[in-house]
Amino acid sequence: MLRLPPTRWTRPPSLDAAVAALGEPGARALAGGTDLVVALKNRTGRPQCLVSLADACPAGIDTGGGGWAIGAATTLWDLERWTAPPSVAAIPEAARSVAAPPIRSRATVGGNLCLDTRCVFYNQSAFWRSGRPPCRKAGGEVCHAVPGGDRCHAVFSADLPPALAAVGARVRVAGPDGERRKDVADLYTGQGLAPLALAAAEVVLSADVPALSGRSGSAFEKIRARRGLDFAAASAAVWVEAGDDGACRSARVVLGAVDSGPVRVARAEEALQGSLLEPEALETAADAARRAARPVKNADFTPAYRRKVVGVAVKRAASRAWQRAVGAREASS
Repeated sequence: MLRLPPTRWTRPPSLDAAVAALGEPGARALAGGTDLVVALKNRTGRPQCLVSLADACPAGIDTGGGGWAIGAATTLWDLERWTAPPSVAAIPEAARSVAAPPIRSRATVGGNLCLDTRCVFYNQSAFWRSGRPPCRKAGGEVCHAVPGGDRCHAVFSADLPPALAAVGARVRVAGPDGERRKDVADLYTGQGLAPLALAAAEVVLSADVPALSGRSGSAFEKIRARRGLDFAAASAAVWVEAGDDGACRSARVVLGAVDSGPVRVARAEEALQGSLLEPEALETAADAARRAARPVKNADFTPAYRRKVVGVAVKRAASRAWQRAVGAREASS
């Protein structure tokens, strides 16, 4: 049994108090703890203090302002039960794909957005890792997944970010200098060592989803070994909008689990635009996704397999998103 190391813990009563606590050296934010606690047991990280955000971040889905503000403390269990319109259906689909119900009942939106990158070498027990020189993510000078590489190639496997990026969501962030908003895609650096573009004392408060066209649809597809447990081998989120002529007027395609951050694929979007998402257009989009993917040997599946199935994920998600968009268009006619 892996035991938690002795760790100081605090639960600030307000957002200001939480930001102040996170500004202390060695502090780290704690949301649902479903990933962080496991990492601490594996001795991957030694924070001096865990700062609970339970009383600092909002929970629930606010429908004010024409869109939806999804509080960072909202559990994935609550999010997956959201009856979302077709335009943003990818969001509850992504939440539903995370692990198993007991995990989703504790895991939060903010925690999933801020999930650390993973690697089959790094995410092991300290004893297991002691058989090799420490990797870059553990303070060493080598990436065991890409020997000779000049950076950490740990993979970003969170499920919500691709879905939120595909529907054009923005995150609201609070820190010592106040609040700011940024596109979901801009929350990530694309670097395995430090995947989040956040200052040490900054906290994600919500994911703000805009009101989208009533003629649009979205979908999320995740491919993994075991449906109720594993991280993705590859994933894709697709949003499409049907035009007046019945063809696809606009599209967004975002990949997950094939690089150190979410990957938006402009060429896949171009392949879908102007089409009826017939097989040829879907295959062209899938091929663009395979070319954009950069998986390496840091997961349970080979890079070749992950590159192949990310194209499958794009085709499945695009087809389902288009069905929703067409259905929404017909319903509004």
